[in-house]
Amino acid sequence: MKVLIVNYRYFVSGGPERYMFNVTDLLESNGHSVVPFSITYDRNEPTPYARYFASPLSDESAVYFKDQKMGARSVMKSLERSFYSREVYRKLAALIEDEQPDVALVLHYLRKLSPSVLTCLHDHRVPFVVRLSDFGMVCANAHLFRDGGVCELCVTGSPLNGVRHRCVQGSLGASAVNYAATRFHRKAGYYDLISTFAVPSRFTIEKMVAGGFSRERLVHLPTFVSGEREPAAAGERPAEIVYVGRAEEIKGVHLLLDAIRILKERGEPTGYTVRIIGSGDTDYLDRLQSFVREHGLANVTFAGVLAEDEVRRALAGARCSVAPSLWYDNMPNAVLESLAEGTPVIAPNHGSFPEIVVHGETGLLVEPNDAGALADAIATLAGDPGRAAILGRQGAVFAAEHHSADAHYERLMSAFATSRRR
Repeated sequence: MKVLIVNYRYFVSGGPERYMFNVTDLLESNGHSVVPFSITYDRNEPTPYARYFASPLSDESAVYFKDQKMGARSVMKSLERSFYSREVYRKLAALIEDEQPDVALVLHYLRKLSPSVLTCLHDHRVPFVVRLSDFGMVCANAHLFRDGGVCELCVTGSPLNGVRHRCVQGSLGASAVNYAATRFHRKAGYYDLISTFAVPSRFTIEKMVAGGFSRERLVHLPTFVSGEREPAAAGERPAEIVYVGRAEEIKGVHLLLDAIRILKERGEPTGYTVRIIGSGDTDYLDRLQSFVREHGLANVTFAGVLAEDEVRRALAGARCSVAPSLWYDNMPNAVLESLAEGTPVIAPNHGSFPEIVVHGETGLLVEPNDAGALADAIATLAGDPGRAAILGRQGAVFAAEHHSADAHYERLMSAFATSRRR
């Protein structure tokens, strides 16, 4: 079977792209061929299909909104991609006509590619599944997060709330454009073309239903971890706490550092280290590093971006990992990878986290956005290698039983079959 995968980035920028490459490997290992469609960026992985990719909104180095040169051409292209892109339709159609895919898996397409992806697939009779990695179908900024906390005003209320609170890039204009585009997409019936949504968490399914989407269109497809692992016992590991992920406010890295500050002031536990792995918003990283210097947190280091095998070794060698997200998150890869390495996870008790971190069994759940509660949990596992070892072993079993590559493959094939029947 030939599978077309659509995503607006063809390099690892975060969890969705890591999933894209992982699922590509999974499909190819099961005898399928994979054809990508994306946007041309200078950071893209090499592919013979790059000639079909859509042009970027600005230049090939401007991946993120803040990097774009907002000249007249870029503004007009951004508006087009927000509503409907004839260029994307044309280039995707050429790829489909040349390669004749059997099915398609659509990841991120809104704003950077536009729903012309959906109409092109429909017009060319390519069955497709849309995977949801965030809350973009029911939230203007896709994260159900505003002003430092969770916000669900648009889920059951008016989407105008996204304009009122400037939820897109903090801009009234960008928020108004997003609202107008969403209204246009719904009136044009573009979302009605999606017969099957693949949703990583049950929590997100409930938010989609609350937002007016039919439960029958929502298929539960949890994220998976790939590769064989033989985790070492957590009790044999050094007392290192790791964070893996993007460095941005919604991920709550500052909350983790505040918890470390609290532990330092308490004077317990002692002898542990903290490693922050990943990149992100440079201004936010600067603030984090300033906080570390200001409070003399000598046990905290910033490792930056590491290769995938280095991340796995870091997790496999840690006492525990921390996912301090302020937003609900949607089954983050880093949490599952930690469990698969036999490393217990400390996470907030909201969103999808309770589905993968079973309190007292595979890790510890804490009150969201509470640095004191996070500090207590870190002290518990940093100071008790025996308990960390037990939780780690149970976490590895949980990941193998519920988030294996084989199980994901079977569910994905079932989702494809469902999309073909509808």
